[in-house]
Amino acid sequence: MMRFHPPSFALGVGCAVVLMGQKQHLRPVVVEIAALGLHLGKLGLALVERQREHVEDLWAEIGERVRQRAQREARPAPRTSNGAADLHSEPPS
Repeated sequence: MMRFHPPSFALGVGCAVVLMGQKQHLRPVVVEIAALGLHLGKLGLALVERQREHVEDLWAEIGERVRQRAQREARPAPRTSNGAADLHSEPPS
């Protein structure tokens, strides 16, 4: 069970009274801090969006590579002069 600590209570009440009394002086500070926070939030969102675009580009490149491989595998293997499939040659990219 917690005990009541009078010095902590007095400190909290004193801080509240000072803050309420200095409200007009603290308002510009609070506005400036909030504006900075908003600016940093927008920068963070822009960074996240840029990274999302990079991931989408990478995913599209992966999909294109898969389609190219599927097309290469779907083509018949080139025949040599004796009629056998040439297993050592790579199809042109």
